[in-house]
Order: sequence, then C-alpha cells, then structure tokens
Amino acid sequence: MGTAVDILSGWIPVEHLRLGGGTALEARWHHRGSQDLDFSFTPGRGSSSSLFRKDFDEIRMDLHALARDGVIERDNVVMVGTNHIQFMVGDVPVSFVGTERFHGDPRDEVEYETGVILGATRDILTKKMYNRLGVNRIATERDAYDFAVARTLAPDDLLYAWSTLTDDMKRDTLATYRDLAEGEDHARFKALVQPRFDRIACQVWQQVLRMLESNLEYVPPLTQGNCDVGRRGGGDGH
Repeated sequence: MGTAVDILSGWIPVEHLRLGGGTALEARWHHRGSQDLDFSFTPGRGSSSSLFRKDFDEIRMDLHALARDGVIERDNVVMVGTNHIQFMVGDVPVSFVGTERFHGDPRDEVEYETGVILGATRDILTKKMYNRLGVNRIATERDAYDFAVARTLAPDDLLYAWSTLTDDMKRDTLATYRDLAEGEDHARFKALVQPRFDRIACQVWQQVLRMLESNLEYVPPLTQGNCDVGRRGGGDGH
C-alpha cells in the first residue's frame, strides 16, 4: 500500500486519490481479505491533465525507471490512454483509473497507513455492478460476496447500484448467477480470501441469485456456517 501510494503521489496529489474496490470495502467492513489495490481520481470540472504533477511522457519514463529498479514488475505495466494505469508491486496488482465523478466523498474515512481517502461505497458497488458485471459480464466470487454483505451493511448503496442496470443487464446477470448457482462447487472459492461470513461464502451464487431475484427483498444471512471456506483462502489481505 505504501509503495503504491508513493508511486502515485509522484504523479498526482494524494488528496485527489481515492482507494476503491474490495480493499476499500475491506477497510470499512472487515468482511474479507483483498489481494489487489484499486485507486481512482476525478478531475472535477477541469481537465485531468491539470491535476498531474508530470506530463504523461514523464509518467511513462517513471514507469520504465521503476521497472528497471525492480520496484514494479516490468512485464505487467498496462497504460490505457491517459487515465488508466496498471502495474504490479511485488505480487500485488495496482490499478489507477480516472472517473467522471464521485457519489459522495467520505473524507473522514482514510486508509490508516497512508491517509488516502476511502472511496464511497456507492461508487465501488456501482462500478462492480454496472461496469464489471452489467457491461463486461464478469462475474466473480469476490463481487458477489460484496453484494451479499452490502445488503445488510449498505442497503441503499446496493439498491442504487442495482438500479443502474438496464432490464437487459438485469436479465443477463440473473442468467449468469443462475448458471453458476446450479453448477456451484465449493472448491472454486479460492478467490475469496478469509471471508468472515462462511454461510454466504459457501453459497455465494445461490445467496446473491435469491437476493437479486427478489429485487433485493431477500437479505443473505451474516452468520457463520458449517463450511471451511473461511479457513481455505490463501494469500495475505491488505
């Protein structure tokens, strides 16, 4: 975390960074481990380039220097336009992406080591629901688990995220989760690191499918179960 923020702060002021994704939700809810770091920034009304301490050519040179010095992995640098950068710090993927705006900004919630502000739960759930699942049709255990936990811990934000999907997206999402629920195999849950709520983790596709089919009326239980998936996850959380 510290290394990633040190790198990013060389390009953009720390106060413009937001920690997002599952890592921010983990920091807020303590519900599971996380294995990557997602950062975002918003330029507000001005252009994104006005925020950067360096121009993008200099950022490219920085990345080459960081890779040469072994700070980041040379073969895992991805740059998409001028607002999306991905690289690896050790075995931890780091993503840095621009976004149009934030839905609320809880400035009193920060990551304790670096002081980076945690992204709003609504932004994170909407990105997971609309972009990753609705648009790109990427269904992961981690996102499904986050949705199930959010039903209790952030119901209004989850409802907003679900409402952003078109009817076609909702049908496709339900079909995807239905297929996964029917073929559910507990051995597949290696992507969930130290989930706190075993019952949801063991039945994540079924629980989320039931919740979405009920238009969020059903509340997945935040209780311990009999599965050992909570002790099965490998890797270190952040």
